[in-house]
Amino acid sequence: LPLSNIRDKKGNERFSVNDLATGQEIKDYYKVVVEQFRECGRVHLYFNCEYSKDDSGNHFVTNIDTNEVTRVSCKKVVVVHTNLLVPSMRNGPPFPIDSSINYAPLNELPTHVASKQYKKYVVIGAGKTGSDAITYLLRNGVDQSAITWITSRDIWYFVRDGLWGGYKSYRKDTVKLVDPLVKCKSLFEVFLQYEKDGIMARLDTSTIPEVFKGATIDKSELAGFKSIKDVVRLGRVTSITSDEIKLEKGTVPLPAPPADTLFVDCMADLDGTLYGYRHPEDFKIFDGNQINLGPVVVSFNISCSSAIIAYIESTFADDSEMRNNLLYFGTGENHTKPNFKMFFSQFYYQNKTFNAVGAYPPAMQFVLNSRTFLDAPCHHYLGLPGFIWAMVGPSQMAKKANKFVERVESGDFPDCQDYFGVA
Repeated sequence: LPLSNIRDKKGNERFSVNDLATGQEIKDYYKVVVEQFRECGRVHLYFNCEYSKDDSGNHFVTNIDTNEVTRVSCKKVVVVHTNLLVPSMRNGPPFPIDSSINYAPLNELPTHVASKQYKKYVVIGAGKTGSDAITYLLRNGVDQSAITWITSRDIWYFVRDGLWGGYKSYRKDTVKLVDPLVKCKSLFEVFLQYEKDGIMARLDTSTIPEVFKGATIDKSELAGFKSIKDVVRLGRVTSITSDEIKLEKGTVPLPAPPADTLFVDCMADLDGTLYGYRHPEDFKIFDGNQINLGPVVVSFNISCSSAIIAYIESTFADDSEMRNNLLYFGTGENHTKPNFKMFFSQFYYQNKTFNAVGAYPPAMQFVLNSRTFLDAPCHHYLGLPGFIWAMVGPSQMAKKANKFVERVESGDFPDCQDYFGVA
């Protein structure tokens, strides 16, 4: 079911850095998906429900609004493992605030901006959520002088239109991503080369950001971020009084009286577990009669990762050990740290997964024809011939990707001596 508005004559979605779905478009898309599931007569949908299993192995679905319990029978259970907690899911701020303070999660920002009730906005959070809040304010008539941005840690951004120029140049542009992997002496040197090439960016070039979690922006958004003059870098907020913002490394006054100020909660990953996606070292995706989702095996692509797992489940023999040996991903604290190495570990896991799955040609044929795969020929200029030319032609993308894997596993990068946790 296509989502993109840019398609070729065959109906295939064409790659474009500017074709971004709105929230409403995504909701409408999944509404159609749900209706298709219902119409097929093979799927029962239970919304606002929690799954549980008792000690006897019985399966239950409980409606969280009505507490109605439905017992279900199933051969296999698919469980999503995450402790994800975003601002709108919290019951108020994670620190004390004075009763006079106006405080809201990002979801409520459009309503507050439309009300024109506030003269000042304080955005708390430096990640993608905080960045989105800054972009929304600037693009909806709020001057940068009315914005205070509290960033506990600076982060690296991936700049989509810094890498990819357009539909016809995608294959050529992607070379900029792979070439430094075989030429630079260290992973950090690769990252700095990406910054020189406009692929990665940071707000303050005088400091080295501690964090990279894949936050993706465009050049216009980056310019907007850099226009903000009142950026507070004093650690996390610990409390807000009627006239002060107290932080780990200092205190700053409120930019305006409480009645004229809105604090926008954009904080996540407060416990440092990568938004609840840090999985134990013995985590298994295929585990008997249960499939455990959570880790990403295709670089920053949850949809394609899930598609590959579904393909393996529906096609390969029901052998959990064999299936798990096809999939590579990060586990444990040491290999899920949200720093610059995460970019390279994701690419490494993807290459290891594709090399393992590629031993079975029909599986790679599935991947290459999957609309969830960013590199799928159907999305790009010249289709399959263009893909093959990029892989084995003068650009030698396949050879360079394999060379990167070899460098990791030979310890050639001084800042990666552990195979990203892959034995």
